[in-house]
Amino acid sequence: MRRDLGTAVLMMAYGGPQSLEEVEPYLLDVRGGRPTAPELVEEIRERYRQIGRRSPLLSITQAQAKALEDVLNADGDRRFRTYVGMRHWHPYIRDAVGQIVEDGARRMVALCMAPHYSRMSVGAYFQKVREALDELGADLEVTYIDSWNDHPGFIEAVAKKLIAALATFPAKARDRVTVIFTAHSLPARIVGEGDPYPAE
Repeated sequence: MRRDLGTAVLMMAYGGPQSLEEVEPYLLDVRGGRPTAPELVEEIRERYRQIGRRSPLLSITQAQAKALEDVLNADGDRRFRTYVGMRHWHPYIRDAVGQIVEDGARRMVALCMAPHYSRMSVGAYFQKVREALDELGADLEVTYIDSWNDHPGFIEAVAKKLIAALATFPAKARDRVTVIFTAHSLPARIVGEGDPYPAE
């Protein structure tokens, strides 16, 4: 019988290469095994070269996971343990789920770091979790956090960043600064099927 380690919190993000050598195999994973044109691989490799020769996403997500674990266990009870899994690179979601099962967790919260739900994005992360659990034959109680775009803490964090950015402009000009919010687009077919992403 496994020892109950409490609740595992799986924090999931897209993934990214950790070295310039990983750029091409990373793109192969993103593209579902379809090769990327060599000139495009080199263009993308150059972009990573300019930002430190690797994607910062893994280290950022790991830092967020550590901070969340500290907050969740602030009472000293250590009931929560965070894990990080990436959709398109190491550590893969399946590897993180395997570690969660191996560590003996009985409950898991699956949290994608994208705050807005779409079947094509967050839904695909959750599918990776389900596939990993099926492969392992694991019986965990799983709570899927499908969106958190309207959580007060998220809204407050975005507002603080916006206020700080506006503060870099002269006071008299701030009311004339245009703020642009962007989002990924979705194929018209997905939107037509009622995907909630545009509304969120």
